[in-house]
Amino acid sequence: MAYYNKLVRDKIPELLEQAGKKGTFRILGDKEFESELKKKLVEGVKEYREADSEIDAAEELAGLFEIMIALAKVHHLTLRELEEIRLEKARKHGRFHERLFLIKVED
Repeated sequence: MAYYNKLVRDKIPELLEQAGKKGTFRILGDKEFESELKKKLVEGVKEYREADSEIDAAEELAGLFEIMIALAKVHHLTLRELEEIRLEKARKHGRFHERLFLIKVED
């Protein structure tokens, strides 16, 4: 028996059953769900950083995007609203197109 104690995707119970295994699950409350999503975000970033191929990197980015969608819902944001916030931030501070790396700022 293996213990995981982590947030999993919705189809995991079905996939375990198809594999002839039985999982024990519980439904998280709002605060715990947000906390577990944040853990998933950190885990996903780590997995993205460790990706060895373009395919693996793309899959990890897609997973991160799924987590971002869930976090947006936690904060009562639609994807359209999140995109508007992103665009406003890009308008004010720019994007990352120029690949600028700040070395120092002198007073």
